[in-house]
Amino acid sequence: MTAAFSVSGATAPQLAEAAARIVDLGAKLGRTRDAVLVPEELHRASGVPLDVVRALLQGSPAGEPDIHKRFRQRLDLLHETYLKENGRKFSHGEIARQSGISRQQVQAMLGGDRRPTMDHCARLERFFGRPAGFLQSEDTEALSCALAVVEKTLLQEYQEHSERGALAAAPAGARRPSLYERHGVDGIALRAALLPDQGRTRLLEWLDNYMDERAAEGEQDPAGGTH
Repeated sequence: MTAAFSVSGATAPQLAEAAARIVDLGAKLGRTRDAVLVPEELHRASGVPLDVVRALLQGSPAGEPDIHKRFRQRLDLLHETYLKENGRKFSHGEIARQSGISRQQVQAMLGGDRRPTMDHCARLERFFGRPAGFLQSEDTEALSCALAVVEKTLLQEYQEHSERGALAAAPAGARRPSLYERHGVDGIALRAALLPDQGRTRLLEWLDNYMDERAAEGEQDPAGGTH
């Protein structure tokens, strides 16, 4: 099971900023916006309606349905897209048996005749293999989490791409390039985004010290003296 949705308070402009970061990462990897920001994939990953995904990616507020309507939208999506190996949908009875919810309750929730409890949501999320909070989180929160997964994946790929390029450019037998030489300032800053707060702070402190040392070296002449 994937990590729970945990981003809160996301706004349409913040989502547009996240989309811009993803587009920038994609460009560094030679990919177009359409290749890295696919509304249909984000719709399936977040459960947010497709038209709302498109609006939020452009920075436009798209309203917010009440929690019951949101639950119905996402449960319907899961029931339509989470299929058995033979390509067929799970029956109400199969969902009931495997989730531990009664058949009558499953049928009532899929039909919109019953409001779910927190326990119902948790059981259904486990059955459909979705993160905790998927069925009830606000659209902006859900899309923010889906974008974070895309950004992290591209960031890891960009780091590997940058490191391979730096190692390939190094002369045979030369020392291993430093972190700065492999990634540059932008790459290190992006790398820091993947770290927890304490690790990010330590890395950025190291980068500040490293850049100060480089600046000091630049003030020296080739013979080792100062200007």
